Amino acid sequence: MSGFKVRLAGAAAAVGVLVAPSMLVDPPAVQHEAEPCYNGIVPGNPWATSCNFGPRPPRVRGGLPDQTAVIACRGWPGCLSWYINGP
Repeated sequence: MSGFKVRLAGAAAAVGVLVAPSMLVDPPAVQHEAEPCYNGIVPGNPWATSCNFGPRPPRVRGGLPDQTAVIACRGWPGCLSWYINGP
C-alpha cells in the first residue's frame, strides 16, 4: 500500500475509535422544567404568580384585584392600593 492509503486508513481508524463510544452512550434524558409559578402565597408580593389558583386575569390599572393579590396583601397596609393603582 502506498503511504497515502496507510495514512488515510489510520485516520479513519482513529476517527472510528473516537466516535464509536459516543454512539454507544444513551441520549441525555429529558429534563423537566418547573412551571413559572410557586406553591402558596408570598405575603406582600401580589405580583408573584401562584400555582394554587387558576390563570390570572389581565391586570388593568384601577380595576379589581385578582384573588392572589387580595390574599398576598392581607395585613400589609397600602399593598393592595399600590397593586391596583401602581404601574
